Amino acid sequence: MLIRRSGGRKGRVRDVQELDIFYEDLTPEQRDIYDCIGAQAYERLVQRYGGLSIYVAKADSVIRSARDEKIRRDFNGYNFKYLVNKYNLSERTIRSITAEIRQEKQNAPLEGQLSFDEI
Repeated sequence: MLIRRSGGRKGRVRDVQELDIFYEDLTPEQRDIYDCIGAQAYERLVQRYGGLSIYVAKADSVIRSARDEKIRRDFNGYNFKYLVNKYNLSERTIRSITAEIRQEKQNAPLEGQLSFDEI
């Protein structure tokens, strides 16, 4: 264990560059993270990302990204109204989410069509 929950300075915990770390030594923000994810996960986080700045996305951002990916998978090139109803979004939003796919489909060669590279 990297960090002892309590016990003052009596017990030695696992060395991290020869430093003993106790729960009481953590900043309030670090204690909050420790309390939220638990001792083992906090230890892994410190060992892997210690000293680095990391970004934790908001839940709604993660949910939105997953939703947008589902919309892209469901999109067949013409089913805007279906997706509007299924995901309860505006047609403008659906078109925005699927814009890159629509552009790729428009620029794709027709079946059997040769490109200049193939001539």
